[in-house]
Amino acid sequence: MFFQNGKKCFYIYNTNNKRSLFLKLTRIIGAMLIICMAWTTVPELVFSESESKQIAWTGYQEGMERMKTESKKGFLHFYTTWCTYCKVMNKNTFTDAKVIQYLNENFIPVYINAEVDTAVARTYGANKFPFTVFLDEGGAAIGNRPGYIQPDMLLDMLTYLHTDDYKAITFSAFLEKKKDLKALEPSKSN
Repeated sequence: MFFQNGKKCFYIYNTNNKRSLFLKLTRIIGAMLIICMAWTTVPELVFSESESKQIAWTGYQEGMERMKTESKKGFLHFYTTWCTYCKVMNKNTFTDAKVIQYLNENFIPVYINAEVDTAVARTYGANKFPFTVFLDEGGAAIGNRPGYIQPDMLLDMLTYLHTDDYKAITFSAFLEKKKDLKALEPSKSN
């Protein structure tokens, strides 16, 4: 209620304006939600501006063919768009310069969305993410590791597999051997 020229008047709401404002807000919020959802579902494959400073990921079929023709072991990385630790691994582990170099030089790195390639994920038992599978040159599974892997640990695992130490000793023995060799190195503090 308001007064106009000293008389009591009632304000009549214009329902068309109210409805119009509601529709505009709904459209804006909807557009923002779509943008946010699209942003979070884009795989974080591009890690740096220079191609030599990123992992040369490939798809599953191409990776399996390249393993055989190039006589390299395979590194399968299964991820999902909703997996927090997959994103952490992309940000921390797969941007590490040593990891990038070692993977690109000695393995065929394969990046697999487990939500899209469900048959491939089932084949390797990928049901916790991230999930990493290591393959020999013929495509046979050597082993797997569910969960986040820190850069240094991944480098140790890759070295263990690439040097074929996995055929003779356990991973624990490999780490012990590495520790012993490091202790024998001369100190660099002089």
